[in-house]
Amino acid sequence: MAASQLALISKKIIKPSSPTPLIHRIQKLSIFDQLNPCSYMSYGLFFPKQCHPTLPDDPTHISTILENSLSRALTSYYPLAGTIRDEGLHVECNDVGAKFLQVKIDCPMSQIFDQKSTEAEDLVLPRDLPWTPSKENLVVAQVNHFNCGGIAIGVCVSHKVVDGSSMANFTHHWSTMARNPSAPIPSFQFVGGSHFPPVSSPIAEAILQSKTRGNNTCISKKYLLSRSKINSLKAMIAAESGNKSSSITPSSVEAASAFVYKCIASNSTKPSIFTQSVNLRPIMKKWLPEEFQGNASFLFMAPEISDPADIKLHRLISELRKEKEMYWETTNLMSTLLEKVKLLQNQLERDHDDEVDVYKCTSLSKFIFGQMDYGWGSPTRVCLGSVPINKKIFLTDSQTEDGIEVVVSLKQQQMSALETKSNLLEFASPL
Repeated sequence: MAASQLALISKKIIKPSSPTPLIHRIQKLSIFDQLNPCSYMSYGLFFPKQCHPTLPDDPTHISTILENSLSRALTSYYPLAGTIRDEGLHVECNDVGAKFLQVKIDCPMSQIFDQKSTEAEDLVLPRDLPWTPSKENLVVAQVNHFNCGGIAIGVCVSHKVVDGSSMANFTHHWSTMARNPSAPIPSFQFVGGSHFPPVSSPIAEAILQSKTRGNNTCISKKYLLSRSKINSLKAMIAAESGNKSSSITPSSVEAASAFVYKCIASNSTKPSIFTQSVNLRPIMKKWLPEEFQGNASFLFMAPEISDPADIKLHRLISELRKEKEMYWETTNLMSTLLEKVKLLQNQLERDHDDEVDVYKCTSLSKFIFGQMDYGWGSPTRVCLGSVPINKKIFLTDSQTEDGIEVVVSLKQQQMSALETKSNLLEFASPL
């Protein structure tokens, strides 16, 4: 796929339908916001015409629907219409708005599907923005009109303000406004900074660097773990765990993520550490209101493994579960977070010094990206595009198959070894 197949039709700034109240003008960010980079997270939603016959034929009509509903959605998610200030510690909710692009792609949507690569999917995302610093506008949306009549909606959202869960909620809210223009505008609360204030900058710096270091030096590939293969993995892990007292039944995400990590790490002679980004919202219900939005995820870290041959999937999953239990049991979450941040900082600095490989896994499984109905049905396909962050593993639910899709980002040499020197392809199929 070539960028020359894309032609810009229009570019607009979409402001919130109602001005943000002065009481919300300055939004203090939390420790969770602080530990996430200003980079744009991205996703693409595909709506083929043959699968969505009620999709309007007129591109102008489609864009009008999306622009008006985005304006109403930004009223509730007012920090996303603002500007990051004070080196990432505050958002000025000044209603500068979101950037909205309308483009024409001179090919049928099937041509992207046939390419079966993250690079082809990148075409529907705002150009050169995913995983780069978000500066002018914290939301950039692009509606892509294919010559077959289908559309794809590509969106970039600043990770400094929201995580995957809030990004999914924002998109769902936007699609609800599009589907039902008379739907009431809900009121969300961005109060994380009041309950979980940021820590000193030097402690956070290593974590921030680890989430952006390696950009443009690695490649991304996508794999499918079908439901039957996942079930086989889960059975294998359960059998590996042995007697009933120590036996575990892994979830699909636990099985898939642990397996992919082991396949990658087995090709290195260095010690490795597996980290999993975990949504803390169920735990934070004790402190935060139900309407809370923003960042509320944290990296859980399994113990270091010196020899790749010693990686046991059931033990890895058990260790991560112990971490989660510790968070549930704590009575002072902020104190626990500070302790864990320092440990994480030390390990990520060792990763930077090439002493150890730290693999970072994020799961968007069970999030609601596949349910975004703008008025013509849910998307047939959801994509993340390329993720140029070395040693990164992303999991999402498959829209076309019953299973989990995994995006792996590695340097070229490690990616080649992953497919030729591990048993990855026994359970995962390239996409």
